[in-house]
Amino acid sequence: MISTWLHHHQQKQLIIFCNGWGMDATPFLPLGAGEYDVLMLSDYRDLALDFDPATLFSQYQLSFLISWSMGVWAGQQIFQPWSHFLQGAMAINGTLCPIHDQFGIPVQLYGATLEQFSATIRLKFYRRMCRDHQTLDTFLGHQPQRSVESQALELAALQGQVTCQPAADAIYKKIVIAGQDMVVPTANQISFWQGCDIHRVEGAHFLFYGWNSWDDLVGTLL
Repeated sequence: MISTWLHHHQQKQLIIFCNGWGMDATPFLPLGAGEYDVLMLSDYRDLALDFDPATLFSQYQLSFLISWSMGVWAGQQIFQPWSHFLQGAMAINGTLCPIHDQFGIPVQLYGATLEQFSATIRLKFYRRMCRDHQTLDTFLGHQPQRSVESQALELAALQGQVTCQPAADAIYKKIVIAGQDMVVPTANQISFWQGCDIHRVEGAHFLFYGWNSWDDLVGTLL
């Protein structure tokens, strides 16, 4: 796993962002930050941290976790023992059972994506992830600077290590679900998060260009 500071200006509030599969910092460059330092985690070929969470949290007055897509599962695995340090935790378009026919990405679709993965399949995935032309154009102008090989290795590693936890065990208190998610199907997300605080929004799997900054995201949804 890789940790990268998206914004680091010795602020008093921290956002830890658990990114989705195949991503890096590049797609998030358009998002500014005012009152928050933002630490991104990505590349879940393993879940080992290169920092001590207790030391990190001790440096901030308030700490928030925002997890997206496969990062929802990863964030749960990593921060469940540290959840008492968090003032809020939000899951965006993901579940704790991320490869599952009823609660996540359908098993056959995931397997076929891994088996056939290539630059062409990656572009199709980005299109399905963004859907509308404006979002896609912005994303492709800031697409991850990762090789097809590294993304495929991460996809395979996740297939081998992903497990399921019930929604009742989630550290997330706010669940954001897009109405037109074609990656983690909207209906599967709703089925998994039954009984939780679900916030329905318009949009597809990649929602981030709907906010100008991380401050806006936190202010709207936490």
